[in-house]
Amino acid sequence: MTLPAVPADILLVIATIVSGMAFASVLSGWVNRTWPVAALISLGIGIGLFVYVHMALPDGLDFWDIPDAFVLVAARILN
Repeated sequence: MTLPAVPADILLVIATIVSGMAFASVLSGWVNRTWPVAALISLGIGIGLFVYVHMALPDGLDFWDIPDAFVLVAARILN
């Protein structure tokens, strides 16, 4: 499997942000005893992006790849 046109570090940052916000929304919906359907779909998309990047990278995904991805994306924006 090859990497897409979007670099893996950008996909990791997007997946982390989407998953974090969706998890917070799912937790809020659970506390309010409602079904947060949009948040569950967003959480699935975020987890799917994590799995896609893990499968696309030749050596897999490591825990320290996520903070490194944030640094690389910030450096890419600031450069």
